[in-house]
Amino acid sequence: MKRTSIRFAGASLAATTLLAVATDAAANGLKIENLKNTGGDMLSAEDVETAVPLPERTVSPEALEEMKQRFRELSPGAPEIERKSNLGQQGVPERVDNPDAANPYWSTGRLIFRKADGKLYACTAQFTEDFKVVLTAAHCVYDTDDAHDWNSDFLFQRGYTNGVTTQDVGWKCMSLFTSYHTPSENFAYDYAFILTDVDDGRPPLALRTGEPEDDAITAVGYPNNYDQGRYLYKVDGRWSSISGGIVTMKGNPMRSGNSGGAWFANFKVDGGVDDNLVISLNSHHLEGVDDEENGPLFTADTERLMEHVRQAKCDN
Repeated sequence: MKRTSIRFAGASLAATTLLAVATDAAANGLKIENLKNTGGDMLSAEDVETAVPLPERTVSPEALEEMKQRFRELSPGAPEIERKSNLGQQGVPERVDNPDAANPYWSTGRLIFRKADGKLYACTAQFTEDFKVVLTAAHCVYDTDDAHDWNSDFLFQRGYTNGVTTQDVGWKCMSLFTSYHTPSENFAYDYAFILTDVDDGRPPLALRTGEPEDDAITAVGYPNNYDQGRYLYKVDGRWSSISGGIVTMKGNPMRSGNSGGAWFANFKVDGGVDDNLVISLNSHHLEGVDDEENGPLFTADTERLMEHVRQAKCDN
């Protein structure tokens, strides 16, 4: 039987170059860490289909409060808001059968990668702000559990639907803040940007920072608890708080594989330039909580990291 291979720019850890740069550190001490692709490996189509949704990140209230406090020390003056949510029932995820047919779905896809255990996993990612920049969760590109190092063998499958991909996208380099993993994991910095080796086939999404103007938000992702992560799903909910760099979304029961999927303000299928603004992403949830998801607050530092990647500084 002939094996069909996908050539993608996901180098193994042995063939990657890790660059920790302090020159782009802001006054708050945040440092940018880069991973540069220095080679190409081969993955078969069969291998790619063995990828399983990455298990959901959970955290205790005590550990989350420690993360929030570290964020406050690095980013004093960030908003702290508690709101009453009018959500009367748990959000009900809806399947998106043809994500390439309309925005904002067409920018979204499945991010494949290999962890230190040698297995392939899948998260969610999307083109954001630029035809060559992809946004995802930091824990999808960096392993804080076992290796305490970058994952490898990355492939972005834009418009993935049940084994069919609209566009296979490789990568040149990626960046995150070292504060995500040092001195320990901090979900307030659970985001990363990837510079791709091809353009988005459609216009990218727009990113917005700070407090959303409206409490209604929509999340997307490839959750394992709905169709085993083989289809894109969306769910409508509301954000209820911003605390220590963490945004809480009520009505989001998607779990495992949805990590990295965008949260939208002004959600509207085939909306205009003021619609479908990316304000956070699926990151983690508190232990024992089934209908809420937390995401990082996007700030001026988020924009700085994105611009660092957009200008290909991660490839220097």
